Amino acid sequence: MAGSLTINFEGTGSLSNLTRNGSLKLALSNGKFGNQKGLQANVDATYSAAGLEVPTFFIGSDQMDMQAVVSAKGKTLEISKIQLDQGTAKYAAGSMTIPFIWSHVGTSEPLFPSDGTVTATFQSESLDLKKMFENFGMKPAATGTVSVKFDASGTLSDLRARLDVDARDLRNSQYANLDPATLRLTAEAAEKKLSVVGELKQARIEPVAIAATMPLDAGKVLSTGSLDQNTPVNATVRLPRSSVNFIRQFVPAIEQLDGSAALDVAVGGTIADPVFSGSGDININVARFANQTLPALTNYQGRLVFRDNTLTLEKFMGDLAGGPFKLGGRVVFTKLTEANLDLNLRADSVLVARNDSLTARADANIKITGPLTGALVKGDVALTNSHFLKNIDIIPIGLPGRPAPEPPSSTPALSIPNPPLRDWKFDITIKSKDPFLINGNLATGKAIIDMKLNGTGLRPGLQGQVRLENFDATLPFSTLSVQYGFLYFTPDDPLNPRIELHGTSLIRDYTVSVYVYGTSLAPEAVFTSEPPLPQEDIISLLATGTTRQELTGSGNVLASRAALLLVKQLYAKVFKKGEPTKSDSFFSRLDVGFTMADERTGKESATATYKLTDSVVLVGDVGVAGNYRGLVKYLIRFR
Repeated sequence: MAGSLTINFEGTGSLSNLTRNGSLKLALSNGKFGNQKGLQANVDATYSAAGLEVPTFFIGSDQMDMQAVVSAKGKTLEISKIQLDQGTAKYAAGSMTIPFIWSHVGTSEPLFPSDGTVTATFQSESLDLKKMFENFGMKPAATGTVSVKFDASGTLSDLRARLDVDARDLRNSQYANLDPATLRLTAEAAEKKLSVVGELKQARIEPVAIAATMPLDAGKVLSTGSLDQNTPVNATVRLPRSSVNFIRQFVPAIEQLDGSAALDVAVGGTIADPVFSGSGDININVARFANQTLPALTNYQGRLVFRDNTLTLEKFMGDLAGGPFKLGGRVVFTKLTEANLDLNLRADSVLVARNDSLTARADANIKITGPLTGALVKGDVALTNSHFLKNIDIIPIGLPGRPAPEPPSSTPALSIPNPPLRDWKFDITIKSKDPFLINGNLATGKAIIDMKLNGTGLRPGLQGQVRLENFDATLPFSTLSVQYGFLYFTPDDPLNPRIELHGTSLIRDYTVSVYVYGTSLAPEAVFTSEPPLPQEDIISLLATGTTRQELTGSGNVLASRAALLLVKQLYAKVFKKGEPTKSDSFFSRLDVGFTMADERTGKESATATYKLTDSVVLVGDVGVAGNYRGLVKYLIRFR
């Protein structure tokens, strides 16, 4: 905010009654407010018991200015020489006279006598909407040009008026692909009745016809400042059957859309107690998204029936990637601006998420009840036929030199900040109808989900647990079998679950136990082994299949570990592409190592071990001179 503002006010009397004597002079120059620059204002006004005189009223900016002359005497308020200019173009001009008793200001007497004379004329040509919004410091709701013509005569009790609006080339910056629209609207007031007729045209749909009538007592509206809630209304909206392909202009993510829609709705009753009639229907044969991971909608049929104050979903069904769904119920309008929901959604194995790694389907039985501004969403969701399949490169052989991925800069927020969903309340149970399957080169198993979604859209709460069953984590040189594993979700931090996991791994002659706890963002781990080893040796054993002493004793040991790991990955990529790694596969049982000095011969040797079972192991070694030895080991473990 900037500029120079000068205000001079002189007056006598009380604040509740300013009809004594006074004057006001206001001047603003070089003003700035937000994006508005060059703001100017000049107001010169005097008042007394006889009336109000404002010979100068000017407000402007570097883009637009408005001026008028205001006078209130006796029983008349006159606003003359109204002029609106945008730059050098004169966009609007007019004048208005309405019955207004200046001496009643500050008293309980009526200000607008119903038998007073009304005269008004106003006309604008090709007013630039974008400039107008920007000049008032507002984000343009639409762009285009609008021409307005208004004439009025008669009295407030018997007003005769006509308003013509012609808007062309209407666009919205949020929908750049949307074809421009044209709106023509005519409103007439005569014999205490207001009639409105309009038509909206757009290239992709048939013309939308709008018509409405209602009683109008202009004097009563001015006196009370609002419309009587018991005012009868009668309105219709009609859209002849049109292709739904125009929706792609609003949702560019839709690649293919085939179907049709039609609407014929009438509104009667009163503002407080509306009565609807008519229907609307839409049929979509197929809708596909450019993003192939999103499910395709097919065989959708929808029919909405309007009756009294109720909108009934007579038919609302279709298939999402082969999973049928159905939405039924009704919406009751207690007022034209207030709605109560009573809806029920049922779904059978609908696809809710899909990408290269994840496929998730769900059954659903959900009810939505209550007012639109604060509905309750309650029901059950059961995951079914779902799995996660992902292979992760331990050594990124596909892209050598690729940098490690950056960790997320922040935790995503689980919140809906915008109404009406912001204030909706949730009570949804989420469970597994059948286990969620996990397959990959690093892990296989099942997840059993038992969770609850509650709270509001702004502050949702996710609580419950995910239990791991038959879960095997494949480490580079061993397999970690999880005896029990849980993820615990709490409402205070729903995206950072608490971990409790215990597993064991048999590596060579060692039994390693791993306990993981903490949260997903800050996990902790404790390692133990039999026979006992230090924590550092256990970690080395899990990662490389050898202890620290063996690694530091010879560079050949580290090289052999890396070579074996590379061979395993190449084998999986070439011969087992797309298949999850089995914990009992050939390579998971094979181990190859090199030593500088064999304990038996004292010379370099290569040793290969193959685990037939947890107790029987085949061992073979070859020396540099070609000597070969084969052994069968039987392991007895004491607990």
